[in-house]
Amino acid sequence: MKRTGTLLLLLFLLLGTALRAQEISYALPATSVTVKVEVRQESFFAGPYAAYAKRMLNISVQDKDQVSAVLTGVELIPHVEADTQAWHTCEGESAALLSLSAQGLISLGNQAPRADWRFLPGLSGDFTGKGLTSPQREETRIEYRNVQTDTAIVRVPVEHKVLVDKTLEEKAQAAAKMILSVREERLNIATGNTDANYSGEALQAALKELDRTEQEYMALFRGYSVVRYLTATYEVVPASTVNEHRYLVFRLTDEGPVGSGVKGVPYYLELYPEGTLPEENQDRRKGRGAVRYRIPQVCRTVLTENTTPILQTRIPFYQLGRESTLFLTK
Repeated sequence: MKRTGTLLLLLFLLLGTALRAQEISYALPATSVTVKVEVRQESFFAGPYAAYAKRMLNISVQDKDQVSAVLTGVELIPHVEADTQAWHTCEGESAALLSLSAQGLISLGNQAPRADWRFLPGLSGDFTGKGLTSPQREETRIEYRNVQTDTAIVRVPVEHKVLVDKTLEEKAQAAAKMILSVREERLNIATGNTDANYSGEALQAALKELDRTEQEYMALFRGYSVVRYLTATYEVVPASTVNEHRYLVFRLTDEGPVGSGVKGVPYYLELYPEGTLPEENQDRRKGRGAVRYRIPQVCRTVLTENTTPILQTRIPFYQLGRESTLFLTK
């Protein structure tokens, strides 16, 4: 509201006292709340050889992809803006109106920029390049060819080798064999049971490379996870026409925060007015130079996860308060 008051003050100095009796149009203020949400999303991608982990490596692993999301941060940000349903006009001393605007009782425009949000693009598992074993194997095949002899044509078997794609189980066997080989090689180096001599940095480098190779192959059985953080903002504008101030802000699903209309854990913004504001004297509602303004209603504002409170603060809401009159001229 300070920015609005400065602009109005400059306008007043330029126009001078000749505009004191002009008619001024203004809007009463309203309070909106921006709910800023941060969610931690974890996407797990099962390894392509997960089904063979127990039999080949004697380990239990998760064999299905899974996505989960958990709320990690939330912030309530109140803003004062013009209530487009409550426009008024007045005639009188502009200086008094400027003072009133500086106090935040009259709003001439929205003081809070709106924020748009969007989800990050979807993820998919990628095991390309993990493991060095060949995806093909050599296979010997026999073909029969007709050979012309002096007396007849006979069929002669001929051997030749071809490359064929390995089955998924064969690929898993090759990967498991490589893991066991790496573990054996690491044990031999660590215990000195090898023809090569490793010491100092060379020993550490060799063990580190074996660890990296093992983890790369193990990912084909255990799978891997990707963690990312999603942010979203939602706007809540309480209405004075409702009795129960409980507003659905968003729902949290495994894919992240979404709006209404989708199944998920609901998050509500609940308002509880504090105290009672005095009623205005109806005989003083109108008159020359009268300015309508609002006295805000302070509310205990609670964000709940379904029915469990997770964040609470106090916010003055203008549209839920009382209207009154200020006379600029006698």
